[in-house]
Amino acid sequence: MIGTLVVNDIKLFFRNRFFAIVTAIGVVFYLAIYFLIPNQVNESLGVAFFIEDGEASPLFQRLAEETGDYTLFDTEAEMLTAIEETGDYFVGLSFPSGVTAAIARGEELDLNAYYAPGVPAEAKQIFHDVLVLIANAANPDVLANLQRFNDTEVVLGNDMTGAPLSFRDRILPLILMATVLMEIFGLATLLTRDIENGTARALITGPLRLHEFFAGKALMGMILAFGQLLILGIVTGILGRAPLLILTTMLLGSFLMVGMGFFVAAISKNNTSVLAWAVIALILMMIPGLSVLLPGLATGWMKVIPSYYFVDSLHRILNFGAGWTDLGRNLALLLAVGAGTLAIGTAVTRSRF
Repeated sequence: MIGTLVVNDIKLFFRNRFFAIVTAIGVVFYLAIYFLIPNQVNESLGVAFFIEDGEASPLFQRLAEETGDYTLFDTEAEMLTAIEETGDYFVGLSFPSGVTAAIARGEELDLNAYYAPGVPAEAKQIFHDVLVLIANAANPDVLANLQRFNDTEVVLGNDMTGAPLSFRDRILPLILMATVLMEIFGLATLLTRDIENGTARALITGPLRLHEFFAGKALMGMILAFGQLLILGIVTGILGRAPLLILTTMLLGSFLMVGMGFFVAAISKNNTSVLAWAVIALILMMIPGLSVLLPGLATGWMKVIPSYYFVDSLHRILNFGAGWTDLGRNLALLLAVGAGTLAIGTAVTRSRF
């Protein structure tokens, strides 16, 4: 009976022109975006500077002359944001107040060098050596040896040493998540429609039991969501990297979307309210994905949104080679939130019968 219900629901789903078009065109559209985006890594050699007291020391002047492509920022916060988000700078140097006086007194010079995500270790070492040479040239009497010059290395965002990411690499986890988000709306609409038109009551008064009705709806949602992810995974070729872990993450992500679909159906009174709640849910669930594109947007509160653990897991698997141990907490939370929202949605919806 459950199999028959699932097949029938899938047919009804695709008979709805809106869902059929959005699902079919959505997969093609996301694949087109993925393959049209350049796969080159931005390797800009721009340098960012911040001078705390605004005094242009001889060291800064020599660095500015040698680097050529540089920008001087008014605040350190602006400099860090530009390095992490724009991709125009591979490193930023922060000059503390009193640099000129410290050099004149022969004191050890400490600078903070802020590297953008993805700068290889070799590039960092080369830049350090260049700094030493320029510092010695600026004042050879004071900075005559390497031991008296220190640049403290700080990597902004995820340290992707040796593995800089292209825009295509960054956007893929977001594309995968966006593909299945519409299942929240689709599943919630089908559930609410069956309750409103009496189809659900007619089914459970026949040979179908109530728990079989809900199981059929959940299975239908899983098939549609996971099926789309599987198509994208095969076409983009990502299943060649840790296939079991990726498939498990996709499966749990699909389960989360099914649970959210049940939850939206539970708090909606009719199809109109389904649309309103689904739009809110879709917007909220998309936010964590944007933090992958722009790491500077990432904040702690995003971890409250369950989709964070889906897109974060995909991002870390595909772009950082994360394994089961690294993602154990994420996968457990996906399972827990999916099961929780599914249980709540089922319990509330049962009360309507």
